Amino acid sequence: MKRKFKLIAFLMAFAIVLTFALSACASDSDSGGNGGSGGNGGSDGEEITLKFWNIWGSGDSNTTAVEKVIADWHTAHPNIKIEVEYHENNDYKPLIKTSVSADEAPDIFSTWGAGFSAPFVEAGKVLKLDEYLNDGTLDKLTSGALDFFTYDGSYYGLTFGKPASGFFVNPDVFTAAGATVPTTWEELLDACQKIKDSGKDPIVTSTMEAWVAGMMFEGLVTKVAGAELVNKIIGKEEGGSFSDPAFLESLNLMKELIDNGYINSDAAAITRDEAKEIFKSGDAGMYYMGSWEPADLESEGSAVQGKLDWIPFPTVPGGKGTSTEFNGGAIDGIMASANTEHPAEAAQFIKYFCENLSRESYQLGNYMPVWTTSQIDESKLPPVFLKIKNATEDGTGFVVWWDTFLPAEDVPVYQEAFDKFVNGTFTAEETIEEFKKIHP
Repeated sequence: MKRKFKLIAFLMAFAIVLTFALSACASDSDSGGNGGSGGNGGSDGEEITLKFWNIWGSGDSNTTAVEKVIADWHTAHPNIKIEVEYHENNDYKPLIKTSVSADEAPDIFSTWGAGFSAPFVEAGKVLKLDEYLNDGTLDKLTSGALDFFTYDGSYYGLTFGKPASGFFVNPDVFTAAGATVPTTWEELLDACQKIKDSGKDPIVTSTMEAWVAGMMFEGLVTKVAGAELVNKIIGKEEGGSFSDPAFLESLNLMKELIDNGYINSDAAAITRDEAKEIFKSGDAGMYYMGSWEPADLESEGSAVQGKLDWIPFPTVPGGKGTSTEFNGGAIDGIMASANTEHPAEAAQFIKYFCENLSRESYQLGNYMPVWTTSQIDESKLPPVFLKIKNATEDGTGFVVWWDTFLPAEDVPVYQEAFDKFVNGTFTAEETIEEFKKIHP
């Protein structure tokens, strides 16, 4: 009888240990795998669908990374289906603004922080994430990663990477033209003239999509006015105004590029993708865009495959902006609708998606990581991406692109005035008068 009691006691103890072990395994599986946050928590096995709108459809440099992360999610979370709808960047911005305002936004959506999403937050349209980030998620993010997604001390979105903009360079075009890759404004003008004389476009861009040429102009403004002043003005702070002479000077310098034929003459008739294809074909010396482009620019068949170079916008004589001031920042991100029927699962997906996309997009050479879990073998990264990363790592000033930082109502004022300027309808002075409607 004594032996029987001992056996029962042993079996009971074994059952207790086994229960704890299984619980631990379940807890481990909820960490998301692949370095990701979140697991099956909150759904209790119920099959649900979350709608997700984003801007990384077929052909985008981030498409492969996004598709992989979503596929990995479905493998780890078969009961939570992500229904994806892709949109083109330029059309998406007015669409998401209208959809959020009308309470027709999907469960989860791509967005931009700072002024772009401020109206969403102020109107109570976005899910506050604070209660879902107390699981160690915040400890995985680098300092300042969520600055543009923090409103009144609370978190309303997560980001996955930090881009920066600059000129992508085709060294072959420069060599053939006898031009030197520029670091100053005078060198830029000299290189542009030599490339033009060689029969190529010095700079290829699109004014059909206002943000494309606008990004280049903003890089120029940062070098003329300096990051500190520009941030004060677009942030509508004291101590700055569009009346500052630096902005008129920047417009006149931009006009110099246009009037001298240094920017492709068909800029108003082509899209960003078409401008990029011209650069990839080898018919242009430079293409100004964000740091998410290297993988696509060096794709199979591209004239710059294995040769691509990059430079920040050159410094300007007498300008307050230094060579270590850049345009960019952790402004791209994901939010959830306040009306989602599955807030816990939506937050869970956002954490998983952003953490894992940080690694995948970094691996492809698209975005510099803001998650500490994104460590990979940097020897596998495109050399030009490492050059951008190293150049911006110790940046002394950053200015986020105006169309994402400015409040929503100010973006059309800025873009329409700039569009009229680059297409010859407005003078520099008339353009400044329009800009002053944003910050007198």
